[in-house]
Amino acid sequence: MDYLVAGGNGFIGSNLITHILSREPEANIINLDLQRREPMEDYMSISRHHGRYTFKEGDICELSTYEHYLKVSDVVINCASENDKGRFSEKMERFIKTNILGARVLADACVRNNVPLLHVSTDEVYGSCPFTVQRREEHTPIDPTNPYATTMAAGERLVAISGRRGGVPIAIVRTCEAIGPNQGLTRIVPRTIKMIRDGRPPWIPGKKGERYRDWLHVLDLCSAIGLVVRSITGNLRLNVSEDTHPEHNLPGRTVISGTSVATTSPPSPVKHPKQIMSGVSYFNITAEMSHDLNAIVETILSLMGSELPVQDRMDEGYLDLGYNASGKKLNYHGWQAKFTDIREVLRSTIEWYEEHPEITDSIPSGRLGP
Repeated sequence: MDYLVAGGNGFIGSNLITHILSREPEANIINLDLQRREPMEDYMSISRHHGRYTFKEGDICELSTYEHYLKVSDVVINCASENDKGRFSEKMERFIKTNILGARVLADACVRNNVPLLHVSTDEVYGSCPFTVQRREEHTPIDPTNPYATTMAAGERLVAISGRRGGVPIAIVRTCEAIGPNQGLTRIVPRTIKMIRDGRPPWIPGKKGERYRDWLHVLDLCSAIGLVVRSITGNLRLNVSEDTHPEHNLPGRTVISGTSVATTSPPSPVKHPKQIMSGVSYFNITAEMSHDLNAIVETILSLMGSELPVQDRMDEGYLDLGYNASGKKLNYHGWQAKFTDIREVLRSTIEWYEEHPEITDSIPSGRLGP
């Protein structure tokens, strides 16, 4: 199957590209992003798949840079978004351009070229709520309570309008807080790892124990996306089998007791299959593995053998408590998270960053907090 992945340099996109190339020996991927990052392609082991991976410089808002690639793609996965919420005020125009306008331009192009689209969104569109609230299902009205989530919700709406008008299968997936390799240092897990390595006390926004998230290893996120992609394209023959060949020296090779990111070797996909999912569909991607932020930071401290104190940081706005999305719908379609031991998920992530100090050294820790 031929994929166009928009935003493939980012956390989800880069892991997803590695995941697909490792699992599907006949897959070809075009990565559409703003600028090539060759070091990322090396340390994410993407460059080893020579001949099946191509980088193309382009912006999803600028149709002329990529529409011709749609004509040779079986499916488009949009991972492109601005998500550094701490910089929303200074980058507001970029958030609006990418998360709203770009999402609509790409969706319209998919409809025009009759190419199925999977659009990656966030559970933050549901809005802040305490963990005692009943879990939100896909039909729950969205009510974003921070600026980033508001742009993502607007992008979702426009993507859905495009899909309903054009009749091309479109899936919108709302992901919870993922953990794993190549995540930006502004996110709580890599930021905490970085600060502990530098001997600086890590911090959490808000009061200890007040805020929570659902956590998910990025490999589980990739497998969920893969299931939805197979459903909107009809490639149901892409069932997977366990494969832990030692030569798969890929990100996550130490993940969860030695499990490799290249966990599957499916049979050859069917070209131009019958589509089994039509219209616009929504899926939450969550293992419902809920922990408060303080517990996550304390676990990282314990795993790294540190006794540094945890600081509260109260000067951030839009301190959403959590989002509490339900994973029942995707479970019904046959997906289950594989990595549900949060200590093992965090341990494997720490190991990956320790093996790639060039990532954590790329930003001075003084820029990451108090």
